[in-house]
Amino acid sequence: MRRHAAGLPIGDEVGAELDAVAERRSLLEEMDPVAPCTAKLAGVLRGELVRLRAALAQAVADAVARLGADDSWRRLDEADQGAILLRVGLGEPRPLAVETDEAVQRELDARNLAAWRAEVEAVPAREAAALEAAAKQLAPATGGAPVAVQVRRGTLTDEDAVRAWLDEHERKLMEAVKKGTVVVK
Repeated sequence: MRRHAAGLPIGDEVGAELDAVAERRSLLEEMDPVAPCTAKLAGVLRGELVRLRAALAQAVADAVARLGADDSWRRLDEADQGAILLRVGLGEPRPLAVETDEAVQRELDARNLAAWRAEVEAVPAREAAALEAAAKQLAPATGGAPVAVQVRRGTLTDEDAVRAWLDEHERKLMEAVKKGTVVVK
């Protein structure tokens, strides 16, 4: 469980305690010196898992709500929407089983904290994929394949930078919309 706490403050704290147990060879003592460390780690890791699962569920719910505001998305029936959500990975995250320390360990072995964070961070890309899939599915009805336009990410430090960014993307979008439905990425 210690390796799953790497990078968290509790990992350093409990790591030092476990190192001290090993140095003093305290494992042979009557009272188990590792159990309290394991309980501390499991408690913090359980909290992190619950927090990350909630963050993922909220990110997915927010993405689905934004999809619901999109005209192309609303033109699909529920079955098509559900199939796209499933295909791009925007389903409700599975429930966690973290009732015991051993269950926490199993959850982390199956998907560590970094993988949970990556899942949360992947939601916007999955939302974009869902929009693109909806536009492609509607392409015959709209008269052509959707045109993807990549939006340049960056930091805008003043009004001139904002205007330049808007001008650049307005040109891209106006040119693209002449070719068909635009999917902004």
